Amino acid sequence: MTATDWDTLAAGQGCAFDAPRADRTAHWDKVATLTASSWYLPHNQAYRGHGVLVFDPRHATRLDQLSAAEWAAYAADLQRVVRAIVTVCKPDHVNVESLGNLMPHLHWHVIPRYKNDGRWGSPIWSADLKEQPDRRLPADERARLLQSLGDALR
Repeated sequence: MTATDWDTLAAGQGCAFDAPRADRTAHWDKVATLTASSWYLPHNQAYRGHGVLVFDPRHATRLDQLSAAEWAAYAADLQRVVRAIVTVCKPDHVNVESLGNLMPHLHWHVIPRYKNDGRWGSPIWSADLKEQPDRRLPADERARLLQSLGDALR
């Protein structure tokens, strides 16, 4: 991605994360719509339960662009998602990351970490995206995970 491409997306032009978003895409399935965000389960489940929590009300790229009320609602959504993942997936730890380097729209990656995940003690991200682990769950297991995560929010 060039700096010009990033600047265009950061300005909200052609941003795929701007609402409305499809519930299902080639990259994710929606788990739930929350107060200030929507939670998606990426198809790549190298870290079982990894989700992306996307800010919904408007285009924003950083936390400092949110009002206090927007931040409070978004933070509460994040806590609900972390608790649901911990309840369902029983990870050893949880990483929460807001990067925006490739998609400049405010979103959190919530990544359950497991002592046997192959990168324990290191970041999940590789400098070369081709080196990122990619694990696709069987359809029935994915459906159960989506259902369990959604149920854990209620």
